[in-house]
Amino acid sequence: MTKYPIHSANILKVGYDEVQQVLEIEFKLTVIYHYFEVPLDEFVAFMKADDLEAFYFEFIQCKYHFEVS
Repeated sequence: MTKYPIHSANILKVGYDEVQQVLEIEFKLTVIYHYFEVPLDEFVAFMKADDLEAFYFEFIQCKYHFEVS
């Protein structure tokens, strides 16, 4: 999985596995969330969002099943 550094108040890196449709978000609090069954177009919209954190809270956080590591 390729991880992209993010310039955000709370998000450090974002990665995406297109085959397994897993979105990985690493937060500055050293918590990593893996969101499952995230379509590629949702990942692309997230990465293009003007405010990544607002997009995350509105479209990802409560929409997809996740695990924390």
